[in-house]
Amino acid sequence: MLARSLDELKKIIRKIEFNKTEPELLVELVGKAMKAGEGERQRLKHIREKSHELFKLLRDMDFFCQVQCDCNAINALNRVPVGSVDGSFQVVGGAGGKYYAIFGISQVIAAEGFTFNPLINVDGGIELLEAINEGDARKKAEILMMLGEIKGFRKVAEKLGAGGKSCYLLIDGPVIDPPIYMDEKYIEDRVDALRFCAERGVNAIGFVKRVMGSNFLNFLKDELGEPQVADFTNDLDLLSTVMFNAVKESARSIYTYPLNFDESIDKENGLSSTYKCYRNKGLIVYYSYYKPNLRSRIFRIEYASFEELSEPKVFEKFNEILKIVNCVWTFPGMDEPLPIIIAHNKCNVRQGAAETLYYEIMTRALSEGDLHMFSESLT
Repeated sequence: MLARSLDELKKIIRKIEFNKTEPELLVELVGKAMKAGEGERQRLKHIREKSHELFKLLRDMDFFCQVQCDCNAINALNRVPVGSVDGSFQVVGGAGGKYYAIFGISQVIAAEGFTFNPLINVDGGIELLEAINEGDARKKAEILMMLGEIKGFRKVAEKLGAGGKSCYLLIDGPVIDPPIYMDEKYIEDRVDALRFCAERGVNAIGFVKRVMGSNFLNFLKDELGEPQVADFTNDLDLLSTVMFNAVKESARSIYTYPLNFDESIDKENGLSSTYKCYRNKGLIVYYSYYKPNLRSRIFRIEYASFEELSEPKVFEKFNEILKIVNCVWTFPGMDEPLPIIIAHNKCNVRQGAAETLYYEIMTRALSEGDLHMFSESLT
């Protein structure tokens, strides 16, 4: 039997489920899908036109910055120590409101700068949680995972900062994570860990793969006026075509002029209140959007600081960050820097592995007469 990829299996499942749907219902839905598709086509055509106009406007304002990979700078940045931290979790079980959270936390450390063989540390854990449902259990598990990442920040900073040189910690995710979690003790722990990094010359950088929110959109509303961006719903909607045009025209990796979260925070969502809690403890977050090439997705690069930086200083810092991320650690054919990729792969707890571990837990925990409890937890 031929081995099939996950995408091929999903395609087969979609086809099976489509064919099992009642024909009368399908005829009705296919007709409506065609009408919806035509409406979406017209909307996207309008968005493309508005995006091109906005791109020319932002380009004339020098809002797009090119990543310049000159040899002298790269040779120096090759020796800059870099580390990365990431975590993942799965939640399994649920019988009687008891869930098991299975974690993985990884640390990648290149203490001497660029290398193909960085030091890698991986920690794992299993925690029993009480929750009213799986959603509640996942929220609790996420916080436990984040606390593990915070410990990872400190461990990496201890090793990178020991050399006395300026270095970088790449976080797989935003600096403020979870974005709308406002527990005072958790925020204090995360800020303390980031301050610990800063005091040792370790620059904490958030590498955000999923662009969410409307911070940049809000900034442009204030700068250009609402009519210029009224057709866009969020940052990703606005930047997808605009940054594609920027990369296409320059034939280089592009990032937006860095901004302070204070300038563009969305006051209508929970992130505004969360950021205020972090800001009150001294943390300032600067950010920029980054597109490595035409085919890549858009990433957000965040920089955690505990001092107000002048505009030229912020630009200088992001210029160095993007050179390290793009020119030193991102290889041809890749969109993400190698430490981020390694940390993500090393900590990844897959669903199938978590379920197998759960079977092992329950097999050892239950006597033969109690196996009905185990079978009920799987349904």
